[in-house]
Amino acid sequence: MTEHEGNDVARIQDDPCMIIVEGVTQSGGKFRPSDWVERFAGNAATFGDDNRLHYSPYIKPTVYKGVKGLLVDPALREERPELFQQLVSFARANRLRIPRTCGVSELQELVEELEAEEPS
Repeated sequence: MTEHEGNDVARIQDDPCMIIVEGVTQSGGKFRPSDWVERFAGNAATFGDDNRLHYSPYIKPTVYKGVKGLLVDPALREERPELFQQLVSFARANRLRIPRTCGVSELQELVEELEAEEPS
């Protein structure tokens, strides 16, 4: 995957309310397996008439500041609540960094919880 120079970067810059979940743990380690982003985003993807996989506009792979991760529209919480809860649980279990929570309470609480566990 290459860094997106088009829509994703523009969406992040133009809309301050796009959630980012990085493929890096709170301790700074790279999360494995390396294809976790595509696997997770695939949970909401569909096959189009062109027989190609199309990621959902609510959750898709991206590269943010050189790190693979997920670009998540906060609307995922309402549109696919089960997938949103799965994302929160996954991020918690794997201690993933979430540099942009958009004020979504579950994610903000998770970030605070993980930061509080870090040694001072």
